[in-house]
Amino acid sequence: MAFCKKQFEEFHENIKLKEENEILSSKRDIIIKRLKDKLPDQTAYTFEIFNQGSYAMHTGIKPLDDDYDIDVGLYFDMSKDDEKPVKAKNWIYNALEGHTSDVKIKNPCITVTYAAGYHVDITVYAANNGDGKVYLAKGKPTSMSQDKRWDKSNPKDLIKEIRDHLSDKDDRKQFRRVVRYLKRWKDEKFNSGSGKPTGIALTSCVYHWLNIQKDTDLFTGNSSYRDLDALICTVSEMINRFQNEWVEVDGEYKWMPRLKVYLPVDPWPELFEKMTSKQMKSFKEKLEVLLDDLEDASAKADPTDAAEILKKQFGDDFPVPPKSTTGKKAAAAAVIPSSESARE
Repeated sequence: MAFCKKQFEEFHENIKLKEENEILSSKRDIIIKRLKDKLPDQTAYTFEIFNQGSYAMHTGIKPLDDDYDIDVGLYFDMSKDDEKPVKAKNWIYNALEGHTSDVKIKNPCITVTYAAGYHVDITVYAANNGDGKVYLAKGKPTSMSQDKRWDKSNPKDLIKEIRDHLSDKDDRKQFRRVVRYLKRWKDEKFNSGSGKPTGIALTSCVYHWLNIQKDTDLFTGNSSYRDLDALICTVSEMINRFQNEWVEVDGEYKWMPRLKVYLPVDPWPELFEKMTSKQMKSFKEKLEVLLDDLEDASAKADPTDAAEILKKQFGDDFPVPPKSTTGKKAAAAAVIPSSESARE
């Protein structure tokens, strides 16, 4: 059985954000300074700035298209009834206009794009509401009136829940690695258009359904993590949780598979809701192919053969060792295999 431990370690290093964090951080810091300087001219409301998204949750990966991004949130000391959402987003746009040649108000955020391919997304929140909730400004100037709204959100609790998930720090590292593996698989196997599952949806799948896979040495107590097995268990659980729904497709009703996963914090939205029945069917089929290849790789005796299979799913960043380095098998240590649920 091939675990491809070294190959997964190298793969993780290949896709994990490292030095790019410094570049993203510098872009963020420049924008934050500009906001602090310019926003008081736009509004009298005070605000708090914080990092969010995969950067803040420590689950970011290198994008295949080199379009690196970082998400910044602004908590304004106001209620959703004090201001219109698009007006609040215009404060940000006016403060940042001219910073680069490409500053746009989008539906969920304001995006500042740099010529080098980096972009920063800024989201606006009304954080002082009578119900104690936080609301996200949605819509853009050209949106229909019903799409200009304040949506209930909870970014800070989400960041903390994902970033601090699992009490054992080494278990948490496997959780983050599995998230990154599935994000890269998504980027390899789905087009950039509609039908691509979101990163937070896959992160939530791993949050809810990962079973930690590791071996613990009887003599030293040290643990060795089996990421391939962790992937197999997670993907298998995702597939098993699909349920058939009776829905209309192309003018006729059919049984179609659908997976539902919920954000692990209030307001607990269903994160695959926007995927159509056809897109969901394609998603399930791709997951089934992934699981077949993961299991085929695990069954191989030689890591080279296993890595060749895994590379088909995860792309060129997954290393394939030459045969000459995989012929010898190390003596097996006395270990206790462990499979621990990541669900709380």
